[in-house]
Amino acid sequence: MAEKQFQNASEFKLKKCTISKGDGSNTFSLLTGDVIASISFHESLFQPFLAGSLMLSDSTGFLTNFPIQGGEIVDIEVSTSFDEQTNKGQATKYKLKVVRIVGRTIKEKKQLYTLVMMSEEAFVNEIVRLEDPLSGKPDELVTKLVREKLKSSKEIFVEPCKFSVKMLPAKRRPFDVIADMTKRSISGNATFTTKKTKTKKVKNEPGSAFDSQKTSGKENEIKGTAGYFFWESLRGYNYYSVDALCSLPKLDRKGNYKEGTEEFPAKDLRSKPWGPYEEVLANLDNGKDQRGIVSNFKFKTEIDIIASLRKGKYASVMIFFNMSTGQYEEYTYKVKQSYDAMSHLGGQDSVSLIPTNQEELSETPSRVMSAILDHEAWYNDPDIADPDSEATDNPSEYADWIKYYAAQTVARYDLLANQEAKLTIPGNPSISAGDKVSVLVLNKVADKLKVKKPYDEETSGVYLVKEVSHKYDRLEGGNGNMTTVLQLFRDSYGMSDLQSTRGE
Repeated sequence: MAEKQFQNASEFKLKKCTISKGDGSNTFSLLTGDVIASISFHESLFQPFLAGSLMLSDSTGFLTNFPIQGGEIVDIEVSTSFDEQTNKGQATKYKLKVVRIVGRTIKEKKQLYTLVMMSEEAFVNEIVRLEDPLSGKPDELVTKLVREKLKSSKEIFVEPCKFSVKMLPAKRRPFDVIADMTKRSISGNATFTTKKTKTKKVKNEPGSAFDSQKTSGKENEIKGTAGYFFWESLRGYNYYSVDALCSLPKLDRKGNYKEGTEEFPAKDLRSKPWGPYEEVLANLDNGKDQRGIVSNFKFKTEIDIIASLRKGKYASVMIFFNMSTGQYEEYTYKVKQSYDAMSHLGGQDSVSLIPTNQEELSETPSRVMSAILDHEAWYNDPDIADPDSEATDNPSEYADWIKYYAAQTVARYDLLANQEAKLTIPGNPSISAGDKVSVLVLNKVADKLKVKKPYDEETSGVYLVKEVSHKYDRLEGGNGNMTTVLQLFRDSYGMSDLQSTRGE
């Protein structure tokens, strides 16, 4: 069970911090001599490995007695006031490798410097090059690469993908190949229907081997979403679609999230939000649990209509040119046609997403993207490639499904940045990137109006954790001070159980 010596929510106890050579020999405890000033750990949806830093205040000649060459193993165990509630009383454990030393300064008899650390897999990734062709479902390929190429024994949590892919790695690193795969992955829950579109032959210049074809693609209908994230958290490796990350468990009749979704690690993504984390005016906490109080709010730019148009957030055109067939294809994507089929964290609907009286913005594509699609080379099967097989009743296993989803993938990633926030809370080491957090921001209106609406209904609600940083500062307070900084984002405004008025 967790120790009961903590006086406030931010206190912690550093139970273990050792450093050893890359082969596990010559282990040295950094708790000896009290040289540790602070420790921090970082997770991100855009980062395939854990990162950390260890700041040392050294007056004992540690670097002389234990020269850092890179690759040293750092083992850390930390106990916090959250352990009993969220981690079954077990201390939080980290195991990383030293990458480099930065910020080294010498003053009188003391040296200050920071050891930058990363996961073991980040090291392995740098020396592995993939040469053999890859084929299969992306989620299966990710699992295979992490296990066989990165030699990782960590937990792997994946969401099944709908379509198979074939890739030529071209001697790239595993993490780079997986990053490319995230843009080609389509959730197994997605549905796709298409009608044979009309084609128009365009006569090419004399000497051309074939005529090109222009296809409108306007009859294609997408239900669901494309685009995945691959990242490492303290629980293991994760490969999930944007829709899965934005999904919430159902509410019961009393407005509470149904039981059975709060346990982790599990063979599924944690869906129940942490919190709520609440803004409280100074000295007016009214006996609230200090672990649920936000100490600092900061919101980034929330509305940039020009940037949204440049990114093709509302409507875009994806152009493919098939070098094998000479076929020229255009696919128009409009967010309002697929918005309702996506999962969202806020209460905004597809109409209010688009600025009032400017619905033409969703009708006229504001971004044109292009890509080369060499179908014959990519298809790589002994029979003749059919680039239109996906439009038939019996599509090829490796049909060019991605051309229908490419524009949506770009838009889906951009939608997540509709509202971004940064907040600082008492340290909770169990919160990971990819989790969801419920935030309550006080309504900035007259006191008499707060009775019915105590919280800002546009800013409050559930957010997705984009990045999380846990910092253990041993120089602050009697037992040290731990804080967690959350970088949050979501694709719509407001609270999920209330209709947003943003855009109306």
